[in-house]
Amino acid sequence: MADFMQIKGLTGELKVSHKKGPFGLTLSTRELVVQKPHMNYYILFENMISVVPCESVKSGRPAAGGSRGGEWSFGSIATGSSYYAIYAKEVVVHHRGGVHRTGPMEFRIPIHRKLIEELARYGGMTAF
Repeated sequence: MADFMQIKGLTGELKVSHKKGPFGLTLSTRELVVQKPHMNYYILFENMISVVPCESVKSGRPAAGGSRGGEWSFGSIATGSSYYAIYAKEVVVHHRGGVHRTGPMEFRIPIHRKLIEELARYGGMTAF
């Protein structure tokens, strides 16, 4: 796990942090941080457009990890988890070379049911 960067400047109060395999998720009362080795993606709740269930990748096959035009997918799904697509209009990216803001991004990641419940609770989201 030494390849994961330390989270700096978390907005809000830390609620849940979970790392397993090639990625991690950290949830505060104001944002979600998606962690990959050498990179952290900070998504403020106010910048989240939606969080919806999805297949692991567009073809429905298990994700291998990688990016396609602003979209991230991760493999290695944990028991009790389902894949979700998180759409955000702006993301702050921290990597070893610095910090920058991006435009719209989509993340397709497995999220454990309990973490999704906490995300909905703190993010003020409702299920349709």
